[in-house]
Amino acid sequence: MTNIQKVIKYSLICGFIGAVLFPFIHESYANIGKTFSLAVLAVLVLAMTIRLSTFSLKEALFGITVTLAVSSVLGSSLYFIVHESIVDFLEKNSRYFYLGMDEHFRYYAFVSLILLSSYILCLLVFGVKRLIKNRSAVKDYIDNAFDNIDAEG
Repeated sequence: MTNIQKVIKYSLICGFIGAVLFPFIHESYANIGKTFSLAVLAVLVLAMTIRLSTFSLKEALFGITVTLAVSSVLGSSLYFIVHESIVDFLEKNSRYFYLGMDEHFRYYAFVSLILLSSYILCLLVFGVKRLIKNRSAVKDYIDNAFDNIDAEG
């Protein structure tokens, strides 16, 4: 199996997991706790990004794009299917809390920022990898950076 096939396999797995969990994260945002739901989403994004960062930068960015596309489209579709069942279940057992328009906007803004932060996190991981790989060159550069000043002064 080539690397790109592995990337697609992992990104589809992460995308399907995200698609199943996105409707429940949305409902828990409304009825359980806002911070809890966003923290669960952040942990999922962090785990997915770290897993895909084991490949090359181009492959990792491709995998993140596939994951976000699959989980967003399927998650939105599943939300419309699952939403009524969850509302009925919660209204029978307790109370369902509906989100207002600003709360929906705020939720989707937070989710978008968390999902897009996976690209930034991936770039940071590759930056740290490159620094570790080139640490002797960086150390020499830093050590020699002040040699020119000492020679002139």
